[in-house]
Amino acid sequence: MFNWSKERTNKPAQPALDETALRQREVLKALEEQVPEVRMKLLTGPEEAAPMCKNLLAKIYQLDADNPKWNEKEQHRRDVLEMSLLNFLAQALTDRGNWDEAASSYERGLAIGARLQVPDFQAVNLLNLGKCYRHAGNLERAAFCFEQAIALCQTHNLTSQQAEAFYQRAVIGELQHRPAEALNAYQQGLALSEGERLYSLAVRFLSQLGQLQQSLGEYTSALQYYERCLQLLHETDDDKESETIILGQISHVCVQIDDFKRGIAAARQGLELSRQTGQKAEEAAFLNDLTRLLMGYGDVKEAKVFGQQAHQLAKQRGDAEALREAEQLLRQLGTDVDGNTGTFQTMSELIQIPEVHYQRGNQYYRDGALDRAIAAYSRAINLDPKMTSAYVNRGSAYAAKGNYDRALADYNQAVQLDPADMATRFNRGNVYRKRREYSLALNDYSEAIRLDPTDPDAYFNRGEVLRRMKRLPEAAADFQRVIKLSAGKDEAGAEQARRLLQELDARPGSGPIGKSK
Repeated sequence: MFNWSKERTNKPAQPALDETALRQREVLKALEEQVPEVRMKLLTGPEEAAPMCKNLLAKIYQLDADNPKWNEKEQHRRDVLEMSLLNFLAQALTDRGNWDEAASSYERGLAIGARLQVPDFQAVNLLNLGKCYRHAGNLERAAFCFEQAIALCQTHNLTSQQAEAFYQRAVIGELQHRPAEALNAYQQGLALSEGERLYSLAVRFLSQLGQLQQSLGEYTSALQYYERCLQLLHETDDDKESETIILGQISHVCVQIDDFKRGIAAARQGLELSRQTGQKAEEAAFLNDLTRLLMGYGDVKEAKVFGQQAHQLAKQRGDAEALREAEQLLRQLGTDVDGNTGTFQTMSELIQIPEVHYQRGNQYYRDGALDRAIAAYSRAINLDPKMTSAYVNRGSAYAAKGNYDRALADYNQAVQLDPADMATRFNRGNVYRKRREYSLALNDYSEAIRLDPTDPDAYFNRGEVLRRMKRLPEAAADFQRVIKLSAGKDEAGAEQARRLLQELDARPGSGPIGKSK
């Protein structure tokens, strides 16, 4: 029998809020309404977002001081707001390179997140906190954060965050020179990505596994990962540019291990794709690879055809270094650009010479084929672990890709091998400057200047760092030095230094801190 009506039940009356609690609620609502503006500032003006966050947090803490007692609902709103603001503050501080303060904000947010039991927020914060520690150079603490994130994600089935945590843990393993740990983390991340059909992540893991194995000299294993990556790209995506890069890695590894037939097939396919997608740097690299592979395979006639094409492309691009590289390859084939014959040098002889791989890396770097450059420098380092220049240039290739952690690892190794190398100090200073670690950048630029007091670039970059550190008279002195050293040699550099000097002089209250003569 249906009951068409219900008797009204008496609900307990909600206690009326006192005046202090009402004010608390109003202020909290006003603070919440400012959150969208803070979020927008993170995108448009992150330097303004940090003080905004600190101001809003101070108001929350003042509310706590005025009335420490919150009802349950308002306490939850207050905690969510504080957690969000701490996260925004940490993001703004990270953008400015203030890793220690950013880490402190993430830590405070994590404590609140644990109390509120929001695992997805906790996972993201742990990842961000680990990255802060990584940037700050505290790799052990970073590894701990990523391991915590892995465990948390596994408990709460947060698959994509867990895969990212495995990836970051693997990066730490590489930076700590613990390849076994890196390999294990990459493989676990790959298994998770494939099992959950996260194919874009799986491609990323396969590519990294190939690069790791390649850097360790495990070329057969590297090829297996690259070929799996290529197959997955074919099955799931029409990303021809990524296919081109992976084919380049395959052909490059085949050059290194004399697997000529497999390498020729990959290089031909990659050459066609690079021409379809207009990737000139990759096209040049494939032409060189085909020349070397066909030379090793014994097909000298066709090798000369691709060698001539490599020479022609380098000439069209106006790349003098690439021209010299192509001419060198043709000489190895026993000919020159005009078809004159000479002495043939076998591939097996060339493959064991570190300098050959080093120069090949330089060519790839000039062409913009950074992954290939890194692989070539890695091969040179495997053959000669004390080759300082290979570490320096590989660090520069990593820096060009935005991979500053690995760049620093290579520069640090180069400094250990040759503390008196000015280029290493200068390049490492550039990475620190990009990461906004100005004190470390200043130290490296100063050491570079001590090693070569005539280099205007070092003075210019140090001046830029001093300017950002608000040490304006010292910055002005460096810019004046740039003008003096660049006179008659680099007028563009001198003019840029003059412009910065004028900007310094125009600062309110700065006074005339420097004039060029």
